[in-house]
Amino acid sequence: MPPKNSKKITGNNDSDEEPKLQAIVLTDCFQTKFMPLTSIKPRCLLPLANVPLIEYTLEFLAQSNVSEVYLMCCSHADQIQQYIDESIWNLSSSPFKKIQTIMSLESRSVGDIMRDVDSRGLITGDFIMVSGDVVTNMDLTKAISIHKQRKLADRDYIATMILKEASELHRARSRIEPACFILDKETDKCLYYQDIPSINGSKTSVNIDPEVLEGSMEFIIRNDLIDCHVDICTPQVPSIFQDNFDYQFLRSDFVKGVLSSDLLKKHIYAYITKEDYAARVESWQTYDGISQDVIERWCYPIVPERNMLIDQTYTYESKHIYKENNVRLSQSCKIQSRVVIGSDTIIGDGTNVVASVIGKNCHIGNNVTLENSYIWDGAKIEDGCIVKHSIVAANAIVKKNAMLNSGSVIGFDVVIDENVIIPNDTKIIKDPVKNLSDSTILSFESSDDESNNDDSEDDESDDEFIHNIKKTHDPSIVGENGIGFLYEDEDDDEEQGFGNSTIIYQLASLNVSDVSIASTTIVHQHRHKKRTTSTVSGYLTEDDEEEFSKEAIATVTRALENNHDIDTALLELNTLRMSMNVTYHEVREATCAALLKRVGHFIETQTLGAKDATGKVFKRWCPLFKRQVFDDDDQVDLLMILQTLCSSIDKTYNSLVFLYALVVLYDEEIVEEENIYKWWDSEESLRLVEVRDKAEKWIEWLREAESDEDDEEEEDE
Repeated sequence: MPPKNSKKITGNNDSDEEPKLQAIVLTDCFQTKFMPLTSIKPRCLLPLANVPLIEYTLEFLAQSNVSEVYLMCCSHADQIQQYIDESIWNLSSSPFKKIQTIMSLESRSVGDIMRDVDSRGLITGDFIMVSGDVVTNMDLTKAISIHKQRKLADRDYIATMILKEASELHRARSRIEPACFILDKETDKCLYYQDIPSINGSKTSVNIDPEVLEGSMEFIIRNDLIDCHVDICTPQVPSIFQDNFDYQFLRSDFVKGVLSSDLLKKHIYAYITKEDYAARVESWQTYDGISQDVIERWCYPIVPERNMLIDQTYTYESKHIYKENNVRLSQSCKIQSRVVIGSDTIIGDGTNVVASVIGKNCHIGNNVTLENSYIWDGAKIEDGCIVKHSIVAANAIVKKNAMLNSGSVIGFDVVIDENVIIPNDTKIIKDPVKNLSDSTILSFESSDDESNNDDSEDDESDDEFIHNIKKTHDPSIVGENGIGFLYEDEDDDEEQGFGNSTIIYQLASLNVSDVSIASTTIVHQHRHKKRTTSTVSGYLTEDDEEEFSKEAIATVTRALENNHDIDTALLELNTLRMSMNVTYHEVREATCAALLKRVGHFIETQTLGAKDATGKVFKRWCPLFKRQVFDDDDQVDLLMILQTLCSSIDKTYNSLVFLYALVVLYDEEIVEEENIYKWWDSEESLRLVEVRDKAEKWIEWLREAESDEDDEEEEDE
């Protein structure tokens, strides 16, 4: 909500004013941590304490005297555009001179966004770069003043990172992406940055090159900081991204790359705040923690009764209870503490509500138990339900006597039938996230062969059956009269690795990966991985395999995202292979993993269907395999790798992606028919039945076509 005393600034006396302060808002996080909800609505528009997340970010920028705001939009850009057009920030009374949504639909990372910003020439002076999911009451006035001083004192200065000091157990600290900052003790200049992800819930560490610390009299190691991704930048920052196309991530690529570059020789500083509240909603855990912080008034004056939206009417009562007008509460219901209730909501007899947020136009029935949960606008919880540590999205219905256990996420418009028990950490979505319009069995028709047409008809009937299945409910999850599907996300494993994947912060099971850093050199722990033999060096160690796989996948991914030429990608891969002394098996494995990851990205974001996504990626990049596959055994190995990796990706489309990838490899003459049959009939392939169903029809067609050709040759002879 704009400050009450703010006035619309005109351009009549710009010469007498200070240079305008601009802001770049990253509305897309380029992650899937909030799936399946973000398949319907962008993260920045998801409600926190009944206020869309983007409102907290814009409020922060308004209080920081920002003049121009550019919201860089990727996924669901049309929803963000519509929201801003209809918001108070677009009115003449807005404190912003200019607020504009920029459609950057091709961007797939922060690096892409910044390169787009540079290409458009949006930045004319200093600017604030901020994520669209930041919740803070911070006043940037002091930080901006220090930013100006550093510009004058250090000609190589380019940016200041805003960091919040927090205890290791602070509930708003991310347990998914902890990081370590090494700072000069006197100046707060950042000397080194390293993210320290957890492996299977175990603490990991960083390796620091002593040369990094040269020239610093005294330094400090900080891993007690919340990184909100708020940065005060000079105009040089976008151009540095433009000149370094391998910079994709803000911290692990840009900050780490700048600090370690002998060519750039630029400096990045930190500004650490202690008193202010600042955090990012980047996981289920932080969503829950920040929601409770707002309710408990730790972010004051950012509290519900501030009524940040124009139609809100919250008032504050004791025990951190907030209610809007026209709320209807039964006399026998119990609203205990830390509760937010939106307007026109009804709560029935005997219902108990504690530490929860309930949106507008919700109906909570009789004898309902609602604990540490978030019920969004228009949702309905019928009589006798138990909802604990869960999210029920807008317009969802939970019918009588159903039970939602910890970590449940009920998507938009989902219906849970009566007496259904939803297990822990279950995510349900109304319709399959994947775009099924293109997910049909390939048709291999031949005008010369009648039987092929019959197969095509069978394929189409199978497709129709699959399509119909996807458009009905899954009774094993939502009950016979429910509506919805189980959603499985690989990102969940990352959160579970920290000892707790539920949205509620449970201190007893907390296993923070960055509790302490006792020394500057500790060895990473790696998950177990089967060793593979090498004709050159005998056995590869687990560490060698893990390190090569990580580096090779990153190399191919960069080539995909930045559309590098094939020769450049092959050169980088081959250099990496020789430097780490690995076999071509590992190279093929990493290449397949990167290609499938890219295909999955297109499908998950609904950019392309399974067929188009696989065709787009594999047709463009399968020439990589021509320098990795040299004989029959290599072809069989490539097919086995592809089958193994496809069997581990999302089951709603893995068999389709596997089929389309096979067809491309065959059409592009990467693999030959004889080797396809050899692989297909092998015991190792037969064991992985998960992805063979769709490919089986194509294999049969291939064999029949070969048989027909042989018959024709015999007739000709």
